[in-house]
Amino acid sequence: MINGVTIFDFEVTRHDWIMVAKDVDSGTYHCFHNDPDGLQAFMQTDPWLCGFNVKHYDNHILRGIIAGLPPEMIKTVNDRIIIEGMMGWDVPELQDARAYFDTIDLADDVQMGTSLKSFEAHMGMNIKETDVSFDIDRPLTIEEVRLMFNYCRADVNATEVLFNVRMPYLENKLNLGRQCGLSPREALRLTNAKLTARYLKAQKPDKPRTDERDYKFPENLKTEYIPQEVMKFFEDIHDKSIPDEEYFSRKIDFKLGDCEVTVGFGGIHGAIPVYREKATEERTIRNKDVASYYPNLVRKMGYASRSIPDPKIYADTIDARVLAKRSMDVTTANALKLVLNTTYGAMGNRYNDLFDPLMMRSVCISGQLFLLELSCHLLAECPTLQIIQLNTDGIMVSFDSSDENMWQTITAEWQERTGFELEEDFIQEIIQRDVNNYCEIPVKGSPKLKGGELVRGVLTNGKVDFTKMGFPGWDNINGGAFKINNTAVIIPKAIVDYFVKGIPVEDTINKCSEILDFQIIAKAGGMYSRCYQLVSGEEVPAQKVNRLYATKDKRYGPVYKVHGETGRHALVAGLPEHCMIDNDNHKGIWCVDKEWYITKAKQKINEFLGIKPPKVNKRRVTSLTKKCMKLLSSL
Repeated sequence: MINGVTIFDFEVTRHDWIMVAKDVDSGTYHCFHNDPDGLQAFMQTDPWLCGFNVKHYDNHILRGIIAGLPPEMIKTVNDRIIIEGMMGWDVPELQDARAYFDTIDLADDVQMGTSLKSFEAHMGMNIKETDVSFDIDRPLTIEEVRLMFNYCRADVNATEVLFNVRMPYLENKLNLGRQCGLSPREALRLTNAKLTARYLKAQKPDKPRTDERDYKFPENLKTEYIPQEVMKFFEDIHDKSIPDEEYFSRKIDFKLGDCEVTVGFGGIHGAIPVYREKATEERTIRNKDVASYYPNLVRKMGYASRSIPDPKIYADTIDARVLAKRSMDVTTANALKLVLNTTYGAMGNRYNDLFDPLMMRSVCISGQLFLLELSCHLLAECPTLQIIQLNTDGIMVSFDSSDENMWQTITAEWQERTGFELEEDFIQEIIQRDVNNYCEIPVKGSPKLKGGELVRGVLTNGKVDFTKMGFPGWDNINGGAFKINNTAVIIPKAIVDYFVKGIPVEDTINKCSEILDFQIIAKAGGMYSRCYQLVSGEEVPAQKVNRLYATKDKRYGPVYKVHGETGRHALVAGLPEHCMIDNDNHKGIWCVDKEWYITKAKQKINEFLGIKPPKVNKRRVTSLTKKCMKLLSSL
């Protein structure tokens, strides 16, 4: 556990500012309203502050208050950041504001676009916005201050939940910082990528590197097995007449048997679209993943960032993690995994000390070519083999027993020549809609699910189920790029039950009585100024983030969003025609139209099976309509 942390949040209106801070260890709240002296005294206790998006917003509001800016000026700072999109350090009113304090920003290393409000919604929490307007042009009344404090306190409590959810990840950063000789506050102040650069002792070169396109093909690559159009695609990296922006945005599509493959600068991706296969006594389904593929490309191929003073530092990190795993030292193993999984992305970040685009491109290109070579070699030598799926670090195939020996010979030779290790899994059944959505049922173990159509759900009986960390619904709980998807979880549950257990979707959905399994989280993007719902034909204001349910009550219509600049009204996509909003969790299962979810689940299952909905003969409908209109006009 991480001790000594205080969660905080600010709310700002025209003539008032409010801060709520909560000591996580004791549960004590510290509340301030237009009280700079009280806040100054609190800050003199040197609290270790933690919040969401504080580097962009709250830290700068706090700096302004400490600098003595009046509430009206704090509102100006607020508007510069929120409305004008100005970076806090560029706000002119804060140029002389000098204040230093330690903060943890939980918005670091989360998926772009994730907001605290959307996190609260997916967690099943009350997300009702305050009734007090943030644009009110007068001092708040006593009652309005009370309401604002309650609202701010709710956000602080939600941030504390996120803090606890991210505890394994934060502890990994803490342990990694300890190995770098950093204090806990120093370690958690840094992003994952910056901490990784610090651990690897990276130093920026004196001059910017300009050799991003000097890639060299690996000498131990069997290029004769790689399609010539792919070789030409990557050889064009040396053609400097093609601008960087154009070349690195290119991709190439081709087929390996029935597998549709895309190669580019985001990795290799391929799959047979809408495919289902079961293993038999005569035909096997195998998956071969390359163990720690990108880290081993960095070490074995010499693709470590040249900002690292000695590549051995990275190689030693891989060995240290293997040793830690073998000795059951989970703390060290998880901390070092953070380094290995972050290095590749950091090499492509110009603001990171590890920035080395040539090495980053080399990892990506060589990784694709080695896997493509293996795939094409197998296709050439194994007559019954079919490539089902290709991804960044592995290949899934099926083949008859007659090709077993050749399969083993080719994969063994590939491992011996390249130095990479292939880990093999035997698969009982694969149900695949596309490269990003599939259900893999192994011979041993639990089903592997991938994609937004199947991977959701972190609540059990309306409460956070921490035992699900690391399983579907929690994305990289122990790492960066955290995201959460807990919308309409009953639909993927019904799909998986149908494919894995043979349970009809009606049984799964009708037996479920937990209303949060039916919640649909709808979020309008930042370009939209407001939302509303049609209720009995009238516009009723709605929030920009809403929890809603499909309902049979026809009084409740769709939800619309209004563009901030054009004023254009548009439907919020993907919602039921009739929605019941429940942002404060007052509705019961009685309001849910389960038939809507059953229909949706069946539609998704048909998409996986390639069953298309029957076409409507619009020409026939139009003809009948004209005849009816003609008949009516003659009456």
